[in-house]
Amino acid sequence: MKTWVLYHSKGGNTKKIADVIANELEDVLKSEQIPPAYPPENVALLFLGTGEYAGKPDSKLLEFVRTLNKDRVKNVAVFGTNGKGVAGSAIATVKSLLNEKGINVVDESFCCKGKFFIFANRKSPDSNDINAAKEYAKRVYNSIKA
Repeated sequence: MKTWVLYHSKGGNTKKIADVIANELEDVLKSEQIPPAYPPENVALLFLGTGEYAGKPDSKLLEFVRTLNKDRVKNVAVFGTNGKGVAGSAIATVKSLLNEKGINVVDESFCCKGKFFIFANRKSPDSNDINAAKEYAKRVYNSIKA
């Protein structure tokens, strides 16, 4: 099953989770920062990651989402990081845009705390977050593969 992991990460938190997801799955083609070197095509499952900045996803990620269409990407699972560790409006915004494009969006999303500036959440994402991201990746992958 053709699977990609794409993300946008300013501080490295979302990249860390993207790499965990990509390493957990057997046949992932890419794990790279948006925009990718070439656009995804014939992708069965796209894991799409964003940080949350003042309640919003990064504008580069939104621009990328606008380029996607259901003929190139069949299913998208959205994940991210933020200061609270719960899925916020950034993930909801990305899911909404994908739904508007007619792309199947996996109901379950993943979010964990990310390190913020120097002191806030400075050990995040931590080992519990890493393990949760691995389990999320396997669950989503297996649900699409079935």
